[in-house]
Amino acid sequence: MSGIFNHLGLMRWPFTTVPDPQYSTFIADRTQLQTDISALLTSLSRRDVSSIHLFWAWFGAGKTHTLYYLANRAAQITEQPLSNALYTVYTEFPKSARGFVDLYRSFAAGLDMDMLIDAYLEVRTCPHSDRFQRELMLSSPDLFNALQVLAMGEQQDQITALRWLRGEALPVAQLRTIGISQKIITAENSVRTLTTLVNMFGDAARAQGRPGSLILWMLDEFQRITRTGTRVLDEINTGLHSTFNACPNGLSLFLSFSGKPQRNLPAWFSRELRDRIGRTRVMILPPMLLNEALTFVRDVLAQFRPSGFSHPSPYFPFSEDACKAIIEEVDKQSEIKPRAIMQAFSAVLEEADPKMEAKEFDIISPEFAKRALAERIVFEEGEED
Repeated sequence: MSGIFNHLGLMRWPFTTVPDPQYSTFIADRTQLQTDISALLTSLSRRDVSSIHLFWAWFGAGKTHTLYYLANRAAQITEQPLSNALYTVYTEFPKSARGFVDLYRSFAAGLDMDMLIDAYLEVRTCPHSDRFQRELMLSSPDLFNALQVLAMGEQQDQITALRWLRGEALPVAQLRTIGISQKIITAENSVRTLTTLVNMFGDAARAQGRPGSLILWMLDEFQRITRTGTRVLDEINTGLHSTFNACPNGLSLFLSFSGKPQRNLPAWFSRELRDRIGRTRVMILPPMLLNEALTFVRDVLAQFRPSGFSHPSPYFPFSEDACKAIIEEVDKQSEIKPRAIMQAFSAVLEEADPKMEAKEFDIISPEFAKRALAERIVFEEGEED
């Protein structure tokens, strides 16, 4: 076993406040949530009918980590050749959205360009390429030309095509040099481009012998729509349900938002969007109980153990009593939620790390944990996840 955290029995620092997509390959404790996500992804891998799904969580309860986990699981399922191809695009609702085009821009920026070019080349080289390319050109001539440039153009032209696709403000004269006539600056253009992309990914998947594909658009922090004002709120709702209407197959919207869940959907969902959501199972992430928090910590630590590591306590470098003491301190300040747990355990481990490396003690005790937390300032929780 080698590494800077050998003395802690860890390969890397386990407690992060901001979720890391690379390491969001597990969900600690919440077994029912894991089961629900697995069942949902299995269903989506078998049918490409468009759908809308909701994630509703208390602030700091782990919804962003959950979305990253879902994306990683979807990538694993896509490796199975006879299932639908599941392409995930994670975006945050823009903090200063002025219309649906800003949501489109965040979507385009979240698209994996290699994945996009591979899908286009699959459509361009398959046995039915003439039909697929004709449909693509008729749906959006500008997108057709941009994809050709992205796949086979000169580097500078590729940059222009990419910036156009992402809705950036470019001179019309510059766009015309690569065969593009209009900027993506309206909700209508955004919906048309997004819809054409969804259909192209489906064509590419079927050309590979798959049943179809689904783009899983994970739109996080959707509660920010409340800051936009009535006109923009209405336009965004209209853009989302228009895109959904235009894509009977191939698109799954994951709308994720923070706030204490209520019996009814928030008022900022339009009647049309509510109607398209229909009957869906809302994934709810509440605060934790003490025993759930203990399991959470144990599961997090287990993910970062080096191969062959063994210790009598699954909570090492903490004692179990120290873990309970830390969680009880969290409970005094706020509800027991993943972010608050991560912050408290990270604070204690920061204090213990150099002392354990110097062999001043072998395991973190409740007394040490309480002293470490007493020296830290606890600020009020924010309202962004």
